[in-house]
Amino acid sequence: MSTNRENQQADARLSSDSASSAVQAAADRPITRSPDLPIAPRAGIACGGIWVVDLVKVIDLYPQENSIAYISEMSRGGGGLGHNVVISLAKFDAELPLYALGLIGNDAYGDYLVEECRRFPNVNVDQLRRTDLDATAFTDVFSVKSSARRTYFHYPGTNRLFQSGHVDLDSLPVRMFHLGYLLLLDAMDQADAEFGTVAARFLSTLQSRGIRTSIDLVSEDSDRFAQIVPPALKYTDYCVINDWEAEKLTGIPLRVAGRLLSENLGKIGATIFGFGVKELVVIHFPEGGYLLSKDGAELLQPSLQLSADYIVGSSGAGDSFCAGILYGLYRGWSYERTLRFATCAGGMNLSDLTTTGGIQSWQEILRMEEKFPYRKSVT
Repeated sequence: MSTNRENQQADARLSSDSASSAVQAAADRPITRSPDLPIAPRAGIACGGIWVVDLVKVIDLYPQENSIAYISEMSRGGGGLGHNVVISLAKFDAELPLYALGLIGNDAYGDYLVEECRRFPNVNVDQLRRTDLDATAFTDVFSVKSSARRTYFHYPGTNRLFQSGHVDLDSLPVRMFHLGYLLLLDAMDQADAEFGTVAARFLSTLQSRGIRTSIDLVSEDSDRFAQIVPPALKYTDYCVINDWEAEKLTGIPLRVAGRLLSENLGKIGATIFGFGVKELVVIHFPEGGYLLSKDGAELLQPSLQLSADYIVGSSGAGDSFCAGILYGLYRGWSYERTLRFATCAGGMNLSDLTTTGGIQSWQEILRMEEKFPYRKSVT
């Protein structure tokens, strides 16, 4: 693994100036087709944004500087929103049309991500673009065996360059487009004089074509949320984020000394709607999930009470939950069933060390309710 990574880093050789130039060049050359082409009925879900190769290592403890930790298990898998959500959806339903969008390198890690998608015939990879401008993003994930706490060392690579110019909307006949993670997509997070950010302009264009939009964020500990996220929310139909991101976005506390302040969920949901979200705010957390709709429907769903030996890892659990929300909405399920399904999908994800290895069909996910009880509450 270290040899592959060193080779990728050696191939990356991209200065900040050349990266900026590449972003601008791509933005100046949007992909278009003739407006006279017939419009086909919309079907399917597109997932665009972050694509990563995760190199997961289970360790006995997280070491201090100049000390050692021992690795007991290793695995390689795809990661990032683009990969995790599209593969989860593909595993839910082999008949669901799916479109993978992003920018990856012309390298071994890029090849690996493409082959991951091609395992599923219903995943279209025509717009999973390749470039020589940088290496495919990767993350070294160190997971402590006793606590499952994870530490990430991330190389952003080509994800920094992905933006709307890489997307051919005329070849994307989808009903829904899921974008993320905002705050980690440098080109999409750039300022736009009219819309606030490039991502906001892109989401507006999607909505103008009748495509429902959803977004997710990265759990970044910074003060950039107020600057980058609200402009995009004006053009978002479904906002699906975790508790950390919800608190950072709104400034309303959601935990005190590790305890979930469930009484603040409604305030947070209303504040996020105040940013302009059109239909739905969903917040997920280890204890369960919360849903608030524009028409006032409000649901709080405790998570499954899983046995200790069932839980192997937690990477990608939030993305599997998000995929569950998107799938339920796409199929027209009730909010209650959609939230239960998403909660079960997030729980099933925990059975494997990789981000999507534990996920099965939507029928098997719903059967999780027969195997494990739900917690009595989220507190």
